[in-house]
Amino acid sequence: DYPVAGDWDGNGTVTIGIYRNGVFYLRNSNTIGFADFVIPFGAPGDQPVVGDWDGNGIDTIGIYRYGTFYLRNSNSAGAPDISFSLGNPGDVGIAGDFNGDGLDTTGVFRPSNGVIFLKNFNTSGFADVALNYGLAGDKPVIGDWDGNGTDTIGIYRNATFYLRNSNTNGFADLVFALGNPGDMPIAGNWGLP
Repeated sequence: DYPVAGDWDGNGTVTIGIYRNGVFYLRNSNTIGFADFVIPFGAPGDQPVVGDWDGNGIDTIGIYRYGTFYLRNSNSAGAPDISFSLGNPGDVGIAGDFNGDGLDTTGVFRPSNGVIFLKNFNTSGFADVALNYGLAGDKPVIGDWDGNGTDTIGIYRNATFYLRNSNTNGFADLVFALGNPGDMPIAGNWGLP
């Protein structure tokens, strides 16, 4: 399973979900129980991405497959509302509001060398931001670490988070241990805003 987190119902609180073999299982509360939404989208082997692609306050589903993003503007099955190319096969798809405009856009993390490419629009083309952050084998994590309305980069390495408060090269602004080596990182506003 791949973990995902998003505000599926627009109430301002991020809740949990998983992506398994081409199906999203999403919950509207951070409690044990069955999925509130079960949405087939994509295929086994795809990478899930989540974001508010249209700025309506609700996070919706997407997938990244061999250098192409496929995004939906609703948490329902169907054809992609948006699709475009970014990155290379083997990259890891990421998403966030990288410029603070209220819309989530995509990027990629290249695990072979730790380079991150960020876009300010969900279209094909060159990245708006390219930077080195992390090492080969790190796992990317994106979030608004300082509450300023802009999502910034981070990586997870051997059960330690290394988070930056700007989408620039440099050292981590926050470093802390959480979890065990091999865990997958997730981030979100788990409480009310």
